[in-house]
This record gives sequence, structure tokens and C-alpha cells, in this order.
Amino acid sequence: MDERGARSEEVLPAFASLRDTCPALRIVMPADLWPSIAAWDEKGDHDAFHRSICILAFERGHLGRVTAPIHRFLLAGDRPRPDLRSQYARDLREDWMFPEDALERHRRSRIFTGRIVELQCAAWLETQGWAITGLEALRTGPDIEATKEGGSFAFEVKAIGRHDEAFLTVLESLRGQPATRSPSLDAAANYVLFRAYESAKQLRRCDCGRIAVLVIEELGWHDFRTQLQEGWIDWANPSFLGSDPAWLDFLQAQRERYPHLDTELSSVIHGLDAIWIVQRLSGFEYRRELVIEMPSRASSR
Repeated sequence: MDERGARSEEVLPAFASLRDTCPALRIVMPADLWPSIAAWDEKGDHDAFHRSICILAFERGHLGRVTAPIHRFLLAGDRPRPDLRSQYARDLREDWMFPEDALERHRRSRIFTGRIVELQCAAWLETQGWAITGLEALRTGPDIEATKEGGSFAFEVKAIGRHDEAFLTVLESLRGQPATRSPSLDAAANYVLFRAYESAKQLRRCDCGRIAVLVIEELGWHDFRTQLQEGWIDWANPSFLGSDPAWLDFLQAQRERYPHLDTELSSVIHGLDAIWIVQRLSGFEYRRELVIEMPSRASSR
């Protein structure tokens, strides 16, 4: 594929031709879905300026970083692998853009992006010398299993994009309205801590090493950078910070899913070997920014 990208007026026809020949894109945009995506893109979103992640990547010249992991892990020749799980295949359908409400589109896009990030992280790990031995896409279990230098590890990957308040602030600006929201720094740190806890809960049954990979997209990195780099989270004795009302509402909802959250937060997180903070840069490049090693388990690098 030509990685230089295409001029705007040529994007949709050129992308349509590529989709016809690319089995990875046909997983993401199957025949029953493609006409609706094409019509939506041709009409354009003049509110939040949302755009298909795949079409936008094509226009910017880095679609290969979206499709390559699908080719690598999910295809057998030009067909989906027979062991590709049906739920995973459904999550990989890029149909998040159809709700009328922009915030709902934003929320649904996170599910799709999360699956793409999982596959990209597996490909990224291979570039770091890891051998992939298992993927949630193909069996029940952790997102990724991999070995390196004789050690076996399970990885849980969490994609962290712009949270709802930050998205709404941008949306208000696009609409010419005054931005009325100021994101809470404490709440952002708390969200990272919660996603680490969630990852650790999902990895508790794994007998091998356990690593939570928290992937923060570049556009949202500034919301978390200071708290992470200055050590706002006490990982040796973790607890949530502040009393931001939106955060407290979120936390109360999570207590319904995790009734022991408050009492087991520290012990569950300390069941990890490490937490990796990774930034997803423009063009789907990945850079590990921080490694937090848990003192109660063996060091993981």
C-alpha cells in the first residue's frame, strides 16, 4: 500500500478500492457495513468532526499500522482464522460512528480503538523481543501472552483516550461555545489507578508474570503527564485522591461491578509484576514512558 497518503478529494474512492482487495479491512468493514460507512464519510460530521479511524489513517499515510497486526494475527491467507472469536470480530467492526449523539460516538469508538490497540501492542511487543504465545482474539484469557528470555507473562492492555469531560470541552469549543469544564487532575490520576486495578483483577488467575499495559493516546497525554511523572499515585499504598464530583459518581458506579474495590485495591494491584505506562503517538507509534514495578513480585522489564 502507498504509505504517502491520498489527497482529500481522492480518499474515499481510493480507500474503497483498497478495501476490496485487503482482507484485513474486510474484517473491520465487511460487505454489510461498508456502504453505511462510505455514506457516512461522504456526508461528513460537521459537529464533532468524527471520521472513520481507518479512512483517516489511510488519508494520513499510516493505515498499514492498523492493518498489519490484523494480517499478522487474525488472518489465515485472505480469510479470518477459524479460531477468531466471534465477539472479538464484532468489536472490530468499525460501526461506532452511527449514533446521532457525539458523546455516544466518542464512547463507542473507545471499544473499537481498544481492540486495535491490543493487536498493535502485540505487534509492538514483538519488536521488543517478545514472542507472542496467546491472544484474547483467539481464545479466552488475558489480552496477550508472551515469552522473553525464558519468562512467561500475561498482559492486560487498557487504552486510555480523552475522557468524556475533556471531549465535551473540545466539542463546546468546536461549536463556538465557552468551555465550561476544567478536568480534575486528581480524577485523571484516579482513573489511571482504577484501570491498573481493573487489569490486575483480570490477571489474577494467571500463574505466570502479570503486566498491566496502560496506553494513553497522545492527544490526552497532557491530562496525565504531571501526575505520573511527579508520582502523585503512591503505588506502595494506593488510594484514590480528592473529591471531584464526577469522579465520585464514576467510582460509585464501579463499586456495583467491584463491591470489594475499596478494601482490596492495594492487594489486587500488588498482584501485578509491573504496570507499564505507554504513550500511543501520532501514526500509531508506541513508546513506553514509565515502568512501575510492584515490590511484592519479581521485577519485570
